[in-house]
Amino acid sequence: MIRLEEHPTVRHYNEKLKRDAKQSPPPKLDADWLRTICMEAGADDVGFVEIDRPEIDKDRADILTVFPHTKTLLGIVCRMNYEPIRSPARSVANTEFHQVGDHVNEVCHRIVSELQAQGIRALNPAMGFPMEMNQWNAGKIWVVSHKLVAVAAGLGQMGIHRNVIHPKFGSFILLGTILIDADVTTYSKKIDYNPCVECKLCVAACPTGAIGPDGHFNFSACYTHNYREFMGGFVDWVERIADSKNAGDYRSRVSDSETVSMWQSLSYGANYKAAYCVAVCPAGEDVIGPFLED
Repeated sequence: MIRLEEHPTVRHYNEKLKRDAKQSPPPKLDADWLRTICMEAGADDVGFVEIDRPEIDKDRADILTVFPHTKTLLGIVCRMNYEPIRSPARSVANTEFHQVGDHVNEVCHRIVSELQAQGIRALNPAMGFPMEMNQWNAGKIWVVSHKLVAVAAGLGQMGIHRNVIHPKFGSFILLGTILIDADVTTYSKKIDYNPCVECKLCVAACPTGAIGPDGHFNFSACYTHNYREFMGGFVDWVERIADSKNAGDYRSRVSDSETVSMWQSLSYGANYKAAYCVAVCPAGEDVIGPFLED
């Protein structure tokens, strides 16, 4: 029987260790080099946050549970097209959300692959769904809050609608985060102003009154309506089916349009029920022109 140290896989690995020892990555990654990798992978903006930054306190324990080697959080922004999000047709807006959401995950995957090729450990939590549903009853089903990272990384500030507003791209963005086992030469800082112009258009457009003109945000109102087909609403729908005595009783509880909408979500991907707060937001250098002109 061949000895372990003589096995071809082991010999190749040990030879690689010797080569890598001569070409080990620097103790700190050059920020400009890392930014270039991210932009070439398809990100529209990027920022770097050290793991011990106070803004990450809320998520640090969970981050280190998932990836104990984390030294740097890399936040990325990918732009959405404006007009699809502004469309009153939900199918049009949701297609844009899903396409860019998939793009964020692909960009993060490319970045992690490139870092891995350079001998740097990294991983990318999901951009959005699915999340850690086994922790549903614990009340926290995400690995890392992309919004917290984005704000700390200088990629924007939270608007009155509770979305991150990028100083250039406005609210028309989706976010991703990568956890890296390396320090970076230069870390990003929060921007020193909030791009939100406090026009209150999101207040007027919200169909559930979740956004108050005084800055109050009713999370339950937004969550129950907008994410109905993603999470808790599905449980409610299943319970209505289980409680129904027959088809007629079920149809008295659930409209045909809601049943078909749930089927559509299960077949093609869950749909957001409203994105009007993003659609009407005029904040951001690339977006504000029409608002100022009219």
